Amino acid sequence: MLQELEFQVLELYHEVDRAVTAYQAATGLNCPGGCVECCFSEKVEATVLEMVPLAFHLFRTCQAELILKRIEKEHRSHQCILFRPDLSSPESGGCSQYPFRALICRMFGFAGNIDRNGRPQLARCRNMPLQDESGKTQEDIESEAMPLFHAYGIAITAIHPSLGTQRMPINEALHQALAKVGLILDLEIVPVATTEEIDLPPDSPATTPSQPKRKAA
Repeated sequence: MLQELEFQVLELYHEVDRAVTAYQAATGLNCPGGCVECCFSEKVEATVLEMVPLAFHLFRTCQAELILKRIEKEHRSHQCILFRPDLSSPESGGCSQYPFRALICRMFGFAGNIDRNGRPQLARCRNMPLQDESGKTQEDIESEAMPLFHAYGIAITAIHPSLGTQRMPINEALHQALAKVGLILDLEIVPVATTEEIDLPPDSPATTPSQPKRKAA
């Protein structure tokens, strides 16, 4: 059942967030203040499974129909539909659904891959300095226990091999997740937990405004 997968994905997100926070504390790495360059990228990808918790949240908060229409209207663009620009400064802003962001959004800049010599190599964001204020070098940073993209990719696939393997543009992944969750909610009479009952990843509560309720089929 998709709702069971939702809880499993959120548990994995908790684990990822803990690993990234520990790595940031050990290395001193942080995103530059106000930088949202990664949000403008059209190369951000996710699996459908990663978007399932967000799909449930959007139905619970009556935003699903609006998001579906936006994705369909802007289908030629792969820039993440969830980015909300700052009206006073279009080059800044943030994620409108931060607690439900995908794996790449949680890990980018603070995770790496194993190189040909079997050593972890940081996939560093180009906007991050090579050396932080404490004087740590790239070698120092990579010597810490680094979260690995491959490891968490395997973990998401293990939850559901069909929905958790294929990566695609993030808007397409969200569109498919919304379609699957919407079908389940239409066909089954199931108690859908409220946002308050879901154990969300910490630090950023869901505060997006509600939209008109989804019409019955």
